[in-house]
Amino acid sequence: MKKKHFITASIILLVLLTAGAYFVHRSTKNVINAPLAASSGKVDFEIKSGETLADVIEGLNSRGLIKDKKVVLDYIQKNGFETKVVPGKYSMSATVSLYTLVSYMNKGILDDVPVKVTIPEGYSVEEIAGVLESKGVISKADFLKSCKEYKLPSYIRNDAKRRYALEGYLFPDTYEFYKGSTGSAIIGKMTSAFKQVIDDISKKTGKTITDDQLDKYVIMASIVEKEAKVQAERGKIASVFYNRLKINMQLQSCATVMYALGYHKDVLLNSDLTVNSPYNTYMVKGLPQGPIANPGRACLEAAISPDSTSYLYFVSKNDGTHFFTNNYNDFLKEKAVTQGF
Repeated sequence: MKKKHFITASIILLVLLTAGAYFVHRSTKNVINAPLAASSGKVDFEIKSGETLADVIEGLNSRGLIKDKKVVLDYIQKNGFETKVVPGKYSMSATVSLYTLVSYMNKGILDDVPVKVTIPEGYSVEEIAGVLESKGVISKADFLKSCKEYKLPSYIRNDAKRRYALEGYLFPDTYEFYKGSTGSAIIGKMTSAFKQVIDDISKKTGKTITDDQLDKYVIMASIVEKEAKVQAERGKIASVFYNRLKINMQLQSCATVMYALGYHKDVLLNSDLTVNSPYNTYMVKGLPQGPIANPGRACLEAAISPDSTSYLYFVSKNDGTHFFTNNYNDFLKEKAVTQGF
């Protein structure tokens, strides 16, 4: 009988130990999957300059926001996380995992929920930087600094005379970015989108596009983006500029003058047309030094496959459309009617 009681007691003990180990494992896993002691919503906290990862965990724990500090610290130690964290004001979902929470603090990602950012077609690098700053993704200064320091892909020309080598290659679209993202990560995402679009256009048109050709296409597309207002005219406007290039005629695009000036003007003066800049196509022959904006897909397509026309001139009708002609006198007559001179 005593032997039976011993076996029974041993089985019960084994079951209890197994159950205990299971519940400890389950509890640990629960903390790792969701370490923050909040049932829903967001947990806001600030990391101050000089604080370490351990300081942050201790601060959250003192506020009752960590489920199990020991489990959290053990996990951090076992997985070799960096102890350095980026200062800033953080806002994390209550359901964020421990891995994501720590890695985001290491990287300076301030919010685990990305924000939608729409970059309009035709925006310059500096305008894109302004949009990113307004959405809280990255400061304008930091993004522009990243644009200057970014290691360029082989298909982007590294030209020291250009204002920004990346101008023209940051594809305009709607993205999801995390607040606190690095400029490099943002640029990588936008240039990757650009390359996908170019590869798709190349496949669609059957044209093999070399890096040299691509650079010229992007410059042309950027000019078309700033000059064209309606889809139906993009191919025509591209044809005008290509026709001018063929006969060694200056492009004389007002959009390039705006870029050369570095700021927008509703009306350009004759003195503006003489601004000394390699981007001013009233002063230089051929294409400007580089792209003047970041074109969308439609303008890239227009630059790569323009309409076939004999047009050399176009003038705005003040309704978003243009009058096209290859006759200079007709151009002057239309300009007198629509623009009053």
